[in-house]
Amino acid sequence: MAESPAPSSADGIDLPADSIAAVLAAVHEHGPGKGPHSEGPVRPEPPAVPGTPLSSLAAWGDFGATLARLLTDVLTPTRWEPHNPFNDHRAYPSPRAAYLIEPWLRIGISAWRVDPVRRTLAGPGSPRPARRVRLDLRRRPDRLPAGYGSLAEALAELEAGHLMGALAERAPGHGLTLVPDPAGVTITPGASAAVALPLLPSWRSAGLGPRGVSADPRPLPESAARAVAEALTDPPPGSPVATSRLRVRLALRNVTGLPDGWYALSPLEPRRCDDRHPPSPLEVRQPGAAMAAVQAAFTYPPEQIHVGGMNLAVLITADVGRAVREEGPQAYPALLRAAGALAQHACTAAAVQGLFCRPVRSVREASLEAAAGAPAAHDLLYLALVGRPRFASLSYDLTPLRLETDRPGREGRRRGRS
Repeated sequence: MAESPAPSSADGIDLPADSIAAVLAAVHEHGPGKGPHSEGPVRPEPPAVPGTPLSSLAAWGDFGATLARLLTDVLTPTRWEPHNPFNDHRAYPSPRAAYLIEPWLRIGISAWRVDPVRRTLAGPGSPRPARRVRLDLRRRPDRLPAGYGSLAEALAELEAGHLMGALAERAPGHGLTLVPDPAGVTITPGASAAVALPLLPSWRSAGLGPRGVSADPRPLPESAARAVAEALTDPPPGSPVATSRLRVRLALRNVTGLPDGWYALSPLEPRRCDDRHPPSPLEVRQPGAAMAAVQAAFTYPPEQIHVGGMNLAVLITADVGRAVREEGPQAYPALLRAAGALAQHACTAAAVQGLFCRPVRSVREASLEAAAGAPAAHDLLYLALVGRPRFASLSYDLTPLRLETDRPGREGRRRGRS
């Protein structure tokens, strides 16, 4: 993607210089490692209150039934890992499994908190039938320990992007249409249902092993790396990835058929392909030990997270200063949401390939930006680490066999296996 020209006074908004400086100061403050993170307890789920089962929305008809399936697929736990200290796994990641986004289903002026663990709508009464609903995504950065400081706010925006991205990925499979905005998404009936993504037992595998987080040392098939690249260049409708301000660099290591090094992607500008060219925009820009550079910039030692042994890293950057000058202070949280959604698409593509994908921010930004050849004006927004897990299937699958609405007169069941 070509570099954008420097903005002039005619193409921006009239924003005081101190406002721009304040946003950029927040960007710097949100960099990890700039303050102590206490190990205080993560706040638990809110106490149980009387609620309406999600499956009861099927009484509305087809829209209610597909809405219930979408919310169950994306918001509720699908897997429990007994060996993982943060074992509540859903279709999108959350730091420390604290889940900083609290979804509320809104119809008109009434709203119900979605209780993901109990698969209910918490609140008085039951939602009345509707043809349009809104899912409010309320930020709860207070669920992280106090030591995270203002970084928790940035993590909440990233998680909102992940959740929006997960909803956008799965909505077409349920015949639903999404319209995102900064505070949530509007959901309406859409076209005929497309093929839905499978709920995989390996969904969001964390790559945990007996010696920390690491990847299987075998080479990664080229097809897997290309699948991740394709997901980054072809976001689904309704995804917050609606800005060309994001830039992506891929670090590749030990991928069959592709040299180690840094690869550049333009997320919203996929290359036109024909029979003579590969189907995804993977083109090496800087050959060399790119993953070693990621490990060197990482703040955790290799014995805890062996980054250098992983196969792929997704580095997402943006020119935050220019975005703020042209769109105002809200451009920064919008970029975080877009980065979260883009990382979600990478995570989903990795899961489909049987890989783990671990989004992180625990890096020394300046050294990693330099190693990747990011433009001088760009700031690191997010990083995702991808590899093949060393072991799998050590989990309990909580995915419902079917919702109650799929089998009238019988209760839905959960399946559990280790």
